[in-house]
Amino acid sequence: MNMNSSSDLLQYAGGFQVMEDAEMKVALPVVLGVICLVGLAGNTLVVAVLLYDFRQAKSSVANGLIVLLSATDLLILLFCAPLRAAVYSRPSWPLGWFLCKTSDYFFQACLSAKSFTLAAVGHARYQHVAEPKKYIHFKCRRLIAVTCSIWSLSVLLPVPHWLFADLRRREDHTACVLEIPAHAWHFMRVFGVAYPLVVYLAPLGFALACLLKALLKNEPAGNTNRTPNRRYEIRRVTAMLLALSGAFALMRLPEWVAWTWSRYRGVSGAAPPVALLVAAQLLTLANCAVNPLVLLAASQDFKDGARSAWAVATRRRAGGQGGTSTFGEKVCAAAPPHAGAASSLCALPTISARQDVAICRDLGQSVPPDVQHFWQHRENAAPVDNNDPIPWESQEQA
Repeated sequence: MNMNSSSDLLQYAGGFQVMEDAEMKVALPVVLGVICLVGLAGNTLVVAVLLYDFRQAKSSVANGLIVLLSATDLLILLFCAPLRAAVYSRPSWPLGWFLCKTSDYFFQACLSAKSFTLAAVGHARYQHVAEPKKYIHFKCRRLIAVTCSIWSLSVLLPVPHWLFADLRRREDHTACVLEIPAHAWHFMRVFGVAYPLVVYLAPLGFALACLLKALLKNEPAGNTNRTPNRRYEIRRVTAMLLALSGAFALMRLPEWVAWTWSRYRGVSGAAPPVALLVAAQLLTLANCAVNPLVLLAASQDFKDGARSAWAVATRRRAGGQGGTSTFGEKVCAAAPPHAGAASSLCALPTISARQDVAICRDLGQSVPPDVQHFWQHRENAAPVDNNDPIPWESQEQA
């Protein structure tokens, strides 16, 4: 895989361009296509299952933030990954000036939102473990406020990626580059240090610290409400969230190594290898497909929610095809064992009336004769007069 020059390589925005290796031009889009398919299916499933849990009153702030995390992954897979695949497969920038200005900016904004969301997930999980009674109820306003704060900060921090990205004609091709003007050189030197600290080290360090503290937290003295199974469940969910944050931190690490290497290597220093830069972007995009796999492998609640959502969807689909006779069977099975009560319950309107009536008729005919005689005797017996205000006089006369 060859590029024109190492110095040009470091300035490309929106993906690496002008690759001369024909095999890589085919292989990279194929790999990105697989990542997109797996990630779109997995994150759509995560969003659907957690939204179903919200409808079943199984909600928490951490679950809401995981929905936000999956929605951010969907944005990356829908808008950033296909653009990278198109750029890798073409000899020149094919997408115009507007996408050159916004593609890298939007990608960085989504990645920043993921970092801040994981920090919020870690904090919410620690608060839930430390004070379960206070944070047991889901508060939609709190989730909306956290989401607005995260995205407001995420769209502001990568603004230099939008300001300094532009199209440039170089030799026989057009490239989208990040070109720093002379008057902004010192600002970008500071930005090169502050940006990784704010969007990578600080939020992920905070998230990992909160989750580790929640994982190692001991039960308060005298607290006997949590059974061993309940404590194990709390630790297991915390460990799963810790795995999500750790996977994102590790898969983003190569990109920040290349970021720091390229900006502080000096004039005569060696540039980062092309393989490192390509692998860094692939790992960053692959993380969008890893998160649903972690949830599916480590979260029993997510598995149960997926089964419940699938069962509801299957039941609704079967109901639309006339398979709702089980409702009539349940009603008739709960009826008292005599014909009159069975007929009164089975007279209730049902969706598939013909099958229900047949079931109820069979149920009425299957009642033994002695049981029918017992219920008929109870129905025909004259009621006892218990309205005598002075029953003791009647008893004395008797």
